[in-house]
Amino acid sequence: MIHFNLDNLEATINKRGVHAKTVVSHDYTTIKNLILEDGDVIPPHQVNVDVTFFILDGKGEITIGNDTKIINPNDVVLCPPKTPMSVKANQGSHLNFLNIKTPGIE
Repeated sequence: MIHFNLDNLEATINKRGVHAKTVVSHDYTTIKNLILEDGDVIPPHQVNVDVTFFILDGKGEITIGNDTKIINPNDVVLCPPKTPMSVKANQGSHLNFLNIKTPGIE
């Protein structure tokens, strides 16, 4: 068993300029804890794997393809491979979520 708390993981700035903590990274899955500050945006991009977003805290919106959803804690959003996606933290709120890619990619 491996046990840790997300608060104790070190955050780095990823290639999209977002605070990211690596939770799991291997061939089968990559899980990152991403933290957007007030009004931060991850611009539209796409990847070749399934992506699951699990919202931990804060408020914002996720756009998958042409569909935009308002997101709140405990929401789950699924994005199929090769589909444009973007994420935005609301003004006046941060957004803390798990980004789960299957199979894993860095």
